[in-house]
Amino acid sequence: MEESTNSCRFVVVSGARTGSNLLLSLLSAHPSIKTYGELFNLGVLPADSLRQALDDPIEYLHARVYRPQRPGVTAVGFKMFYDHLTADYFRKLVDPSEASEQLQAKFRDLSAFIEAGYDWPTLERRFQAVWDDLIADRSLAVIHLRRHNLLDSLVSLKTAFLTRQWWALKEGSASTVQVQLNPDECRSYFEKLDAFADRIDAAFRDHQRLDLSYEELAQNRDQTLQRVFQFLNVPYQPVLTRMKKQRIVPVSESVVNYRQLKQSFEGTNWYAFFE
Repeated sequence: MEESTNSCRFVVVSGARTGSNLLLSLLSAHPSIKTYGELFNLGVLPADSLRQALDDPIEYLHARVYRPQRPGVTAVGFKMFYDHLTADYFRKLVDPSEASEQLQAKFRDLSAFIEAGYDWPTLERRFQAVWDDLIADRSLAVIHLRRHNLLDSLVSLKTAFLTRQWWALKEGSASTVQVQLNPDECRSYFEKLDAFADRIDAAFRDHQRLDLSYEELAQNRDQTLQRVFQFLNVPYQPVLTRMKKQRIVPVSESVVNYRQLKQSFEGTNWYAFFE
């Protein structure tokens, strides 16, 4: 069987809880697109893949995305979060002590695995080399996916930390979960995500790039997918996903101290995040 060697390569770069799972599930439903998900979400990789990703992350990437694909596949891609292969991945964007016990155990297991077999300076050089490799590859198409309302993103992230549920097949599965936020953690998160996005825009300024938002994907899915398929040079066709929206209640009902939090951001650029 003849394999395709000239597929368009692309990466979806985003923060967590920005609709990237939804987007990848839709793209993977297209017969001309092959997706590999989060190749560098180290905490969820099987042991063999984790060793490969730590020992030689560039080879690990190229062995998957840069290899010949099956006939008919004309676009192949994967997903990178802003903090993948950075120190921020291990620090976490929200307080890990608020995560479920099972998730905290996974964090500890990953740290112990790395501490036992690797030194951090070497890993940091390897990690940076991957980002440098992606930036240097001008043939790599970049889809930059953002969620304009960062408060929604933060609430979704904290909810996922509590429930360990990152996607759902049943709508509203996380609607009963409530979280509490303080202004300092919100401000830190907003600033960090804005800085991440600016860094990605600067790093990939010379690449073919498509800027998308979670909001337009959620509200105008068909029109947005037409843009994505055109960007990836694949024919448009309707695609479906089984994924459902996890939270269907407004953020004002998901945050215990919403009113006080809203007041603390009055007069700031972030006040628009509050309903």
